[in-house]
Amino acid sequence: MVLAISTFILAKSSEVVVESAVKLARFFHIGTLAIGMLLVAVSTSLPELSVSVVSSSAGEGAIAAGNVFGSNIANILLILGLGAALYGFRVDKESLKDIGIVLVLTTAISAYVLFHSLVFGSALGLYEGVALLIIAGWYGMRMLSKKRMDGGHAEKEVTRHEGMVAFLLFFAAIFIVIISSSFVVSSAVELADAFGLAKSFIGATIIAIGTSLPELTIDLQAIRKKQYGLALGDAIGSNMANITLVLGVAAAINPITVTLGVFVAALLFAVVANIAFFYVAAIKKAFGRREGIAMLLLYALYLVVIFSLQFSAIPSAGG
Repeated sequence: MVLAISTFILAKSSEVVVESAVKLARFFHIGTLAIGMLLVAVSTSLPELSVSVVSSSAGEGAIAAGNVFGSNIANILLILGLGAALYGFRVDKESLKDIGIVLVLTTAISAYVLFHSLVFGSALGLYEGVALLIIAGWYGMRMLSKKRMDGGHAEKEVTRHEGMVAFLLFFAAIFIVIISSSFVVSSAVELADAFGLAKSFIGATIIAIGTSLPELTIDLQAIRKKQYGLALGDAIGSNMANITLVLGVAAAINPITVTLGVFVAALLFAVVANIAFFYVAAIKKAFGRREGIAMLLLYALYLVVIFSLQFSAIPSAGG
């Protein structure tokens, strides 16, 4: 019950962060391209970031790692899959390059983490965490420079008063995100201990879906209103923020060790989701009901696989 309530508050407070951030972007005349790929994406990754900080500080880095890759899989297969199945969306040529860069980077990082986990028996340490944070900084600077070049179109002028209210709401909501995330982590650890579940498994399922609720609600609404760039920018940009900023912070705080069965499965599905999405985007440039259902079925297969791995390895499910 505590986990469900805390995750709900976490998602709702994150929505306030995003709404306020978008209003601030309009107030400061920030370009529309970066709203999805940087501002909204980082804002909707705040639950993952706060869970990462709290769990790594408590020595529960497996939750942070499972949450990152579980959220990335949910962003593509569940969120964009549901959007495609319900409404359908297109990927324009201008967006494809930026999406491609992010998918290549996140796939390469996932492959490295997979290799490191299999060869050395651990996921990431301090050096890898710092490297990921450097990549996050480079990505942020790249998007900011692109944002300045696209002219900073705003849908509607925001007054000084509205901008100040948005500023206050933004930081108030961030505070709530951090507090509620601590309850999510503590209750998740209690659940893992009570049922003998691996913490990687809890992070890759319950918390991953719970912290992806902001992306889900925002992106479905954006797709419904045919604001495809915003939805794609948020979902794909959130994956970049998760795997660089969130995972980098977690690894820098404490070295991450995981339960290989569940974790490797999540990594493999993250790579497959990236490749499958980019293939359809590059070849067809449109996602309809058929593609959406296929993505949702692949997400269902992911859940079945990690559930099977979890319950077949209960005796050694400590991490």
